Amino acid sequence: MRNNCDLLIDYFNGQLSKEEEEAFEQHLETCSDCKEELAELQEMTEDLPFASEPVEPAVGMKDRVLSGVFGEEITKDEVQESSSTNHSAVSSDYEEESENELASRYTRKQPRGIKPWMVTTLAAALMLSLIGNMYAFLQEPETTQPDPEEESIDQVVRRVTLQGQASGKATASIIKQNENQVLSVDAQNLQQLEGEEVYQVWLLEGETPYRAGSFVANQNGEGAVSFSMEQLPNDKTWDMIAISKEPDATSKKPRGNVVLSSKF
Repeated sequence: MRNNCDLLIDYFNGQLSKEEEEAFEQHLETCSDCKEELAELQEMTEDLPFASEPVEPAVGMKDRVLSGVFGEEITKDEVQESSSTNHSAVSSDYEEESENELASRYTRKQPRGIKPWMVTTLAAALMLSLIGNMYAFLQEPETTQPDPEEESIDQVVRRVTLQGQASGKATASIIKQNENQVLSVDAQNLQQLEGEEVYQVWLLEGETPYRAGSFVANQNGEGAVSFSMEQLPNDKTWDMIAISKEPDATSKKPRGNVVLSSKF
């Protein structure tokens, strides 16, 4: 998830959703850094039109402007010849006033701390923000509903009931899920455990035991475990399943007493 402060440029650029925009505005109320930086960005963009260098008007531009003002066509020669007339005085005053106005605009004092390179950096940041949002939009995966035919279809391959000398009992099932198999064990009426003790499930081939998941019982003596058979060798023929009470979950072979078992 992106940090709220990282959303500043996208918020300033108008690239956030309504929910993201509302969340960021709430963030602004508590983040003085973002509030100050946002104010600087707004101040910088207000002065972007005045950040460029003045450009000398093209030749003949003044003549065309004057001709529009006085409602008549004034050629370059006519403007030069009328320099001694009252008409020329008005034109000169207008030109001087226009040039002074343009000069005052281009020399407008920039905000404190604003440098020319900062304007370029801001423009680059805004462009990167737009590109990043467009890329993220194009890369966003389409959300499609799963094909019902591709959903897992479970099938019980084998099911046995485990019993022992105590009152506890358990049911063990091997369930086929597509190409995989899962061992599911559900136990009841088990004794409470102490310290780091756990109930460990074992699958046996002959006299060789293989770990098949561990679990603890709740206060009602109920416990369950689901174990992927892919973690076991696939060339084994299982003869028995057993549950033992172990001192901890690190037992590689049964160290405690077997409380429940059944032929498989």
